[in-house]
Amino acid sequence: MDFRMTIVGVGGVGGVLAGPLLRKYSASVSLVARGARGEHLRTNGLTLCSDLYGTFTVQPETVVETAAELPVQDYVLVCVKNDALPKVIEQIRPIVDAHTVVVPVMNGVTAVETLKKSLPQGKVAGSVIYTVSSAGTDYAITQTGKFTHLFLDETVDGAKELCRLLVDAGIDCRLTGDIQTAMWSKYVFNCAYNTMTAAQATDAGHLKEEPLRTDFKAILAEAGAVGRAYGAAFGENMVEKEMHRLDKTVDRSTSSLSRDFDARRVGEMEVFSGDLVRMAGQKGIAVPTMQRYYEKLLDMAKTF
Repeated sequence: MDFRMTIVGVGGVGGVLAGPLLRKYSASVSLVARGARGEHLRTNGLTLCSDLYGTFTVQPETVVETAAELPVQDYVLVCVKNDALPKVIEQIRPIVDAHTVVVPVMNGVTAVETLKKSLPQGKVAGSVIYTVSSAGTDYAITQTGKFTHLFLDETVDGAKELCRLLVDAGIDCRLTGDIQTAMWSKYVFNCAYNTMTAAQATDAGHLKEEPLRTDFKAILAEAGAVGRAYGAAFGENMVEKEMHRLDKTVDRSTSSLSRDFDARRVGEMEVFSGDLVRMAGQKGIAVPTMQRYYEKLLDMAKTF
């Protein structure tokens, strides 16, 4: 099949998508990776160690330092952290035209609108990914668990074709007509989980116990109220469902933000905490529990 696809960011998420895509369509998929990571990919290929896809190494034909080195693309998957998005937008601007589908596969709920405002010539399709994956110091990608699910906004022209390409590569991609609810459903849990594990320097097991359990439930309710104000159609039992999800989480599990704070890095604090506080303020919604935890994180980050 004749198409051009670029993956920007080859960390845990970008890598777990790049592996199967390169294995199926090596000539059609380009990677954007800088510095030592880019050099490693050019020299040694991409290694994926996956419970779901198996362990294999695939050699990409095209690895560039910046997307501007590429021609206009049909599909661009943006798999970076939110603080890198402004620079990435400038990089991908030359490869996006009126037919290009741009998909942020990122944490949070703000990237879609940011990309739409910054790249009005492209077609931005929201997405949500559920996977457990990370990039090692050797640049190999490790994916654990027998699942990786990607939900894609079917209302965007070109999304169905992209979904078909992903499925044909072995990636579980599912179309949804309500991407806003899908994105917020993941975000609500992550706001509570990432914020509290980082602020308390703890794991999931301790969040299940009082008094942290009450705070976790309060943040879920606050985030849910903000999500509804932004168009998320949660069911009435949303909080109970997310508490059940917490109870099923392995006790020793931590979050990406807690691991960043352990390493004295701010990480995506603003994504999981600050963004929610700001969006709540824009809608006039009180989020006292999240506000308290956000202020605690800000104080902790001052020492880094």
